[in-house]
This record gives sequence, structure tokens and C-alpha cells, in this order.
Amino acid sequence: MPYVSEDNRKLLDNSINTMILALKRTVDNENIFGKGPLSNEELLKILGNINYCFSRVSSSMMGEVSYGKVAMITGVLENIKQEYYRRVAEKYEDFKITENGDIPEYERSNNRKVERKANQND
Repeated sequence: MPYVSEDNRKLLDNSINTMILALKRTVDNENIFGKGPLSNEELLKILGNINYCFSRVSSSMMGEVSYGKVAMITGVLENIKQEYYRRVAEKYEDFKITENGDIPEYERSNNRKVERKANQND
């Protein structure tokens, strides 16, 4: 979770919402208001634009390039990726495993972990 104060969120959210609308306009300038989530095809069309926005923001904050600044910014981008995966993808993966079943190799591995843990508690 990006720990940002309520005051900073208020300051940032209007600009972020404007950027979201601008990104959606790159897909369909006519029908962005009141429209639900983007389709897979629409999202694919704007991924490069999302990359452009993140690249501009991170690069403009860095200023003069240095190893330390590059390391810090790539660290933040990695944290964003990990947090997104943890908050969104993991829940989806778990849902799909429940819905479709696990692959046998993972299922056996997980069962062994559960058995070892049960044996440790005995």
C-alpha cells in the first residue's frame, strides 16, 4: 500500500483522475464518460501510453541521472509491481485455483508443506 497522507491524496487525486480520463480518451474520445472498465482490447491499446506516463513522471522526478537515483526509482517501480501483484493478481490466482483446480505438482508440494506443519505441531 502506498502510504500517502490524506492531504497529499487530495492534492494528487484530481491530477491522477485527469490522467486516467486522458488515457481512456486515447482509446475512445467519444464514449469515456459513464463507461465501465476497459475491455482487454482497449487496455492493450493504451498500455504504451500508461508506460509513457509512468516514464515521464519517474524521469522528471529524477533530474540528473545517477546510480543512486536510478536504483531508488527502479526500487519504487518494483515495489509498485509487487504490491499490485499481491493485492490484485494473487487473489485472482487463488480464485482460479479454487474454480479450476491446482496443477498436480503444486498440489503435491502444498500437501507436503501442510503434512510437515501438522507433524511439527504433534
